[in-house]
Amino acid sequence: MLLFLIPQLVSCQVQYNDKYIFLGEYNDQEELKIYKNDSVYFLKENILEQTYQYKPNEFMQVLHENDLYFIAEGDEPYWSFKLNLFELCFEKYDSTKEEQFHIDIYVDKQSGFNLMFKSKDNRAFGLIRKINYKLQQENSCSLGLSDNYLIYEVFITIDGELFKGCSMIDL
Repeated sequence: MLLFLIPQLVSCQVQYNDKYIFLGEYNDQEELKIYKNDSVYFLKENILEQTYQYKPNEFMQVLHENDLYFIAEGDEPYWSFKLNLFELCFEKYDSTKEEQFHIDIYVDKQSGFNLMFKSKDNRAFGLIRKINYKLQQENSCSLGLSDNYLIYEVFITIDGELFKGCSMIDL
């Protein structure tokens, strides 16, 4: 299953070749970062064929079943998080500890892929937004932390402090 992003009224994830999951990252060689059978690697985009299109909630379930997470990071100050259906692990690198939050997730089914989340204690709120539907470098999310291009933009507040960054999907 390769999940790929394309623009539509309700833009969801696309399945390719019944076996690959697109992880939201690509490079200059027209390769997509994909997941298959507990492995992560890059694969040429031109060998993939669409076989199905997931609804947003289905996509989140596929990620959960394969133990995949949204991985995000940003700078000034440098921070990162790992998010699945139930938990957010957030780390700010000028802090001495990682914070964990139990979360609720909401998917906006009307305006493309917008994944919203909030912690059950209301200390953390966030949005993961797909910004790059056609794999165009100029429309990708980039912080200079990688040579690759990411398709998700992230906004998160922790205790009222706003952090902005980019995200992909990974183990």
